[in-house]
Amino acid sequence: MPRSDTAVRARTRLLLMYNLTQQVRVPDDMLRPLTEALDLGRFAAHVEAAGRLLPRLVLHERVPEITLPPSAARVDGAAITLAVTPRWDPLLFVEVEIADDADGSDAIAETLYATWQDRSATRVDGAPLTEWLDERLRAHGVTARPADQPPLEFGRNVHQSVFPGAALARGLLAEHVRGDAVGSDVVTIVLRGTLDGSTGATLGIRRPETLNNPGQTMVAHGRGVSLIVGYAPPVENAFGLAAAGILNAVAAVHRIRRQAFEALELDRAAVVETADDARTLVARLSRRLSDLQLDLSFSVEAYADTILIPELLVESFHSSLRGVSALADALANTSRIVERVDAVLATRRVDLETASQQYAERRDRVLAAVIAVGSVIALPPALLLAFFGVNSSDVDPRRSILDVHHYGVAYAIAWLPFLLLIAVGLVARHRISLRLSAPAADIPAVIPDRRRTRRSWLGRSRRHGR
Repeated sequence: MPRSDTAVRARTRLLLMYNLTQQVRVPDDMLRPLTEALDLGRFAAHVEAAGRLLPRLVLHERVPEITLPPSAARVDGAAITLAVTPRWDPLLFVEVEIADDADGSDAIAETLYATWQDRSATRVDGAPLTEWLDERLRAHGVTARPADQPPLEFGRNVHQSVFPGAALARGLLAEHVRGDAVGSDVVTIVLRGTLDGSTGATLGIRRPETLNNPGQTMVAHGRGVSLIVGYAPPVENAFGLAAAGILNAVAAVHRIRRQAFEALELDRAAVVETADDARTLVARLSRRLSDLQLDLSFSVEAYADTILIPELLVESFHSSLRGVSALADALANTSRIVERVDAVLATRRVDLETASQQYAERRDRVLAAVIAVGSVIALPPALLLAFFGVNSSDVDPRRSILDVHHYGVAYAIAWLPFLLLIAVGLVARHRISLRLSAPAADIPAVIPDRRRTRRSWLGRSRRHGR
């Protein structure tokens, strides 16, 4: 018999997902598939087939005691999982179960709000959660960051999945009806108690039609909280993995935009006085653009569609969550921002190529001028030396070759042609410069004949009956 995708939980489970700010560089041989930490059932084959496109497991530990922020409900331990994306962005999963005496919509909403707004107050073994993670990574021989970077910190983005237990689940399914209105408990949980849930309005809460089976299953979510009732643990974990992908994509969009602005600031503040300065700037901008494009591809676009886990349930949840997070618009706008950086880099490349070409042209002109001058200077003495070396009666061995009065004709014959050639070249160059501007003055101005124009207009008017 096939395993059912529906089940009723005994206790309420929370899966809290956070993005962290510092990259975690882990050797490939230390990374494992997430199926070792999350029970994904029949979805495991898709996760393993996706391989390196999905986050991979770095650390998974069960801690007997965890201290959530004040006002949060009491929990019995937690399972802490750290995974990294193909671009080394860390994702933190904190899985807890709510104690039976705090299993109500108000208590859950308080817990969600506390672990959202005051997440840095979460402690494990008396230490802040991020510091505990750093210690555990070092204990496993993982260098989480270079020595000059700050420790791991919570990022801006959070997604919290709520899987209600038996008593709460039955109440939520009972108040779940078709139509636009949502129950007060649903509003309280999904909006973390920030708005009154008794108004009966949707308040922006999404309920994917494919995932809602009245009396058996229910899914309702906003941008930061998903409420999932009646599904088996493998489906719950698959939904959590889809939400983590959207969470990472949104965090990557924020980072890409910030880094694109930093690249533009680098270009604006750069002082480029030499070709070497231009080459250095182009190289730095090229590296930044390459990182932006890779982030855009493997941190955003890879999670913007549902092909990684091609299952109807996961696709429906992913599509709905992607819509409420406005990821498609964010991706399009961020792509245009990256294109602007590419345009700036292209402009810098053109400037560098133009400067290099101008340098090469100036160098060639100087070299040609040196050769020409050298030729002009060298040829007449060579001719004179050839003349004086000839055994002829015109050469008096008793006179010095520097006797210009005696050898004036020879000197004139040797030098005058080159002097005339230089004079002709200067005159020709001057005429070429004049002719470049002459055509504009030679072109006659075309003045329209007003009478002819008026007669033509009158003729057309009569033909058209005007």
